Amino acid sequence: MAEAIITSDDLFRDVNATFLSTYRNVSGRNTNLPQAMKLGVPSSKRRERYGYVESPPVIERIDRGEGIVEDAYKAIAYTVENLTWGKAISFHESDVEDFQLGDLREMARKLATRAAQLSEQVFFQIIQGTASAILLKSIPTAPDGAALYATTAGGSPRFGATNGNLLTGTGVASAGAVRSDFWSLMEQARLFQDTEGEPLLDDSERDAGVTLVYGAGNEEVFREAFLQGRTVDGGAAVTNTILESGLKINLWATQRISDNDWYAFFSGVQPKAVFEQMRRAPRMIDETRENSERARRFRMLSTMLDMRAGYGVNAAYGTIKINN
Repeated sequence: MAEAIITSDDLFRDVNATFLSTYRNVSGRNTNLPQAMKLGVPSSKRRERYGYVESPPVIERIDRGEGIVEDAYKAIAYTVENLTWGKAISFHESDVEDFQLGDLREMARKLATRAAQLSEQVFFQIIQGTASAILLKSIPTAPDGAALYATTAGGSPRFGATNGNLLTGTGVASAGAVRSDFWSLMEQARLFQDTEGEPLLDDSERDAGVTLVYGAGNEEVFREAFLQGRTVDGGAAVTNTILESGLKINLWATQRISDNDWYAFFSGVQPKAVFEQMRRAPRMIDETRENSERARRFRMLSTMLDMRAGYGVNAAYGTIKINN
């Protein structure tokens, strides 16, 4: 039989419910997530096939007497499978009747909050390339065959730039080090080339805004690096070059990153490097006496949530990792 909510007898007596909200609605979908990840791409089948064509050929000079040179596009295709996600919470009907801290059924419906967090959990699994027993079995690669963050792809510098979108950082011991790495990644993005060797990103895409994702343990140094108006350099206070640049910086500190690596996502670059496709939105199903033989015979009720969604990686030129 499925696991049921375990309750203490004390919770069926006169209990003060002042602190009932201790773990209720702690969090849902993080508002920073849409800045870094495309959410809810519609899906109508078990496995979606995506594709794009590489850069158009460059225009060539045609001398008198010569014909126009023919060229072609190269197309790239990749697939993302929809997976089923879910959880059920069971409880005895007697507990529903006697529980003194609210409605057990309503508490079980808080599974919807967990569903809202799923995309964030998978996002961090993908960008960090970490294993998980309950999330993705394997980390998807980008359409060029490399990992989301890589120095090379297909044996060549990724996006035509040495070190690709994976840069070695100088650490997070000081705000100056973080600022230096930030300017390095901004310069790296300007070096990216399309498949014909031409500049890949224009200034409007690169400078529209940058979301920086880093571990919560480094919040002070990042705030000093990007928000402090004056910085100390050789004993003298100097202007913060990032603030003076006018760039829009969105800081996202998270406990989901436990090391000193950090990540930049360019708001103006589409499509986003990491995306979610939604086959079936989360739905709640109540197992009751009206629809369940188990509920009628054993007085065991349950609330279930299920959904179908897939997660993939696009061409990854919209994000750069600083590896510390």
